[in-house]
Amino acid sequence: MPHDFTTGASEAPLPAATLPALLLQDGPPVAGTPLAPAGGTAAPGGAGGAAPQPQGGLDFITLLFIGILLALIVSTILGGRREKKRFEQMMASIKKNDQVRTSGGIIGSVVEVKPDVVILKVDENSNTKITVARTKIEAVLKETTTAS
Repeated sequence: MPHDFTTGASEAPLPAATLPALLLQDGPPVAGTPLAPAGGTAAPGGAGGAAPQPQGGLDFITLLFIGILLALIVSTILGGRREKKRFEQMMASIKKNDQVRTSGGIIGSVVEVKPDVVILKVDENSNTKITVARTKIEAVLKETTTAS
């Protein structure tokens, strides 16, 4: 028989079938069971333990995660719009004698600008010209300045 050294009382051993039932019970331990504190049942929020946490609902971490996710989505959308607007301004500003780089890495001077294509001069010695789609112009490297 187990002996309780704090009160001097002896307890009868628990039958083997009772132990799983005690481990599976919901709520605070019931007075008189070996898992209960000496003073009776444990009071929620009292000295018997921590207050029970509410189950379900949105907590702070979930709201924070949703807020960060929304911020990332908005910044991605706005960043794409800014990049598209910058690219369209660059395409509209291409003029004769500008030095440009294509997406294939070819660097040349603009000879002629047409609505859908740009004609580039890529070699001065042999006067080599190539036709490139406007959408394949990646960057304007040197813009020409016209003095008036």
